[in-house]
Amino acid sequence: MHGIELEPEMINCSQCRSALYRENKRRRPSDMKSICNGDDLKNDEDDEDERQQEILPFDNLLILDNIYGNGDDCIYCTWCMKAGVEMTQLSLSERMTLLCEHNLYTSPTARWCTDSCCNIPRKRSHERTHLSSQQAVNLINDLTTELSRVKITPFITNNSTVLSKEDYLSWTGWTLEQLKEMTSLVESRMHSSKHRTPFEAMCQFWIKLKTNLSFRQIGTWFKVSTSEESIRRRIEDTFHPITIYLNDVLVSSNLGLNHLTRTEALSHHTTYTKAFFGNQLSLIWDGTYVYCNKSNDHTLQRDCYSGHKSRHLVKLMSLVLPDGYVLDLIGPFYGKHNDAAISKAILDKCTELSVLCEDNDTHI
Repeated sequence: MHGIELEPEMINCSQCRSALYRENKRRRPSDMKSICNGDDLKNDEDDEDERQQEILPFDNLLILDNIYGNGDDCIYCTWCMKAGVEMTQLSLSERMTLLCEHNLYTSPTARWCTDSCCNIPRKRSHERTHLSSQQAVNLINDLTTELSRVKITPFITNNSTVLSKEDYLSWTGWTLEQLKEMTSLVESRMHSSKHRTPFEAMCQFWIKLKTNLSFRQIGTWFKVSTSEESIRRRIEDTFHPITIYLNDVLVSSNLGLNHLTRTEALSHHTTYTKAFFGNQLSLIWDGTYVYCNKSNDHTLQRDCYSGHKSRHLVKLMSLVLPDGYVLDLIGPFYGKHNDAAISKAILDKCTELSVLCEDNDTHI
């Protein structure tokens, strides 16, 4: 019985089945000889019918070597083999994964615990897999269906059974949960298409930023089903809307002088800040830069050249609160300008500072 711990002497199912099969094979020739001699023909015919009914279930079974599981898995968890727990039905993809990776046959009604009880299913070497002809046909059909699905499935999906948590982080720079959360923020503004889902569009965007693969290469990873000339354009058309949506939803809520009130900004002060500057708002102006390539435009190339770094770059000014919280990042500015010139330009043009700041505030 499943759902309980079996004693060693109770695990005899496969041996009994094999012994019965051999015994039926041995008896058949002698019984047929007796029937041909006409001895008790009527009784022997009845006995033979009963014997054939007993033999039939074993003669038509296909035994799979190194595959385990008898398919009686609708009342217990396929992974931990516990009964009486809350379970959900396995998908076709999950069933085929168990077969290919763990040599475990499961029926279409197989279930497993909703709380993901274990990572590796329990071994059941005593359960040899015996399939009827119809079960074998169904298994082959399931395998071909899954193969066809995998053939057109993108490299990264939100329910991939191939990728690990580290794979998502390595390719996109974000965990699966973070990618799903970002997708939920922009999903209402995006329409699904036959070329990609909103989740796949989000992954394409971050893979481009993380790996700098070409749009054509990303299209190959996601198996975009279109003409060869259109693959690059499809990915590029996805990349730009995601940039706009994330900028509208995320950047405006987490960066900029308007995303915090003065009270919220004061909550980011430290003990040392309060000791030195009191309870007034303190802002730290920190200039940074990003290197860039030379431009074909002579004027732009000259403006971006930094004599201090002896390289071409663009500058940004970050406004940081005392505990390290980045309030805003303003720019870009030409590399030839120093921090004083950039700060003066910000004070002249950035009217939001006058709303957030008050008299006697400290700017460092």
